[in-house]
Amino acid sequence: MSKKNLSSKVVIVTGAGGGLGRAMILGLAEKGARLALVDIDQAALEPIAKQAVELNGKGSVLSIIADVGRAEDSERIFEQTLAEFGALHVLVNNAGIGMRTLRHNHMSQPLRFWEADVERWQRLMDVNFKGAFMLARQATPHMIEQGWGRIVNVTTSLDTMLRRHYTPYGPSKAALEAASCAWAQELESTGVSVNVLVPGGLANTGLIAEDAPVDRSALVQPEVMTAPICWLASDDSDGVTNCRFVGRHWDNSLPPSQAAAKSKAPAAWQGFGTQAVQPEFK
Repeated sequence: MSKKNLSSKVVIVTGAGGGLGRAMILGLAEKGARLALVDIDQAALEPIAKQAVELNGKGSVLSIIADVGRAEDSERIFEQTLAEFGALHVLVNNAGIGMRTLRHNHMSQPLRFWEADVERWQRLMDVNFKGAFMLARQATPHMIEQGWGRIVNVTTSLDTMLRRHYTPYGPSKAALEAASCAWAQELESTGVSVNVLVPGGLANTGLIAEDAPVDRSALVQPEVMTAPICWLASDDSDGVTNCRFVGRHWDNSLPPSQAAAKSKAPAAWQGFGTQAVQPEFK
């Protein structure tokens, strides 16, 4: 891909102030994308917005302080992006909160599902799943009309979805993964693709508390997301949909199309095959 091959693209990235968000934003900015950066935390958003402007120039970045879990905020995010840039081509649903929001020390004192506070459980589901749905709902008609678009949902490793003591985080990401597969099928032949991107393991981000009993150097580093998101946001990924890409498996020594093929698998659990008789919807 050329150095500035994304100069014609407008991209919304949620969770922009977090580790995965920052890594993706820097790559997208370096390739010329105009960016709407969304986060609830202004202090976290300001440094990455400044870096993105330094990479791509004044007028290339819009900072939006918003709560993706609120319907009115999702509408505002979409409207402000269109008002600023006149278009939207790529939506990266990266915003997410983790188990530490239900129990700060959950890694040393695991949370059993029946111990979860209901309001905090609902808050996590609203951000991790409902928020992605609401933004996709806003963006999709616009993308269909222009005949080109990308929805990229950041979920998690399949084993994390099923891991004990990870309710509701794992199930929230499983819901988004399943939705990604369904949305991709509904958008066939529209020019709008839906894919999943994951780091490929426990990532060194703010979802893990600073005092957590882990060796951060041994974690998956956020930069594994950079090359895949730039390829997914480009014309080079035309026709690729209903897939999941694992950042840790992306080989930067290969041409991007080969690296994509190496790190790609079907989204959700399509390999399990049909389990029940289903009606055809026209």
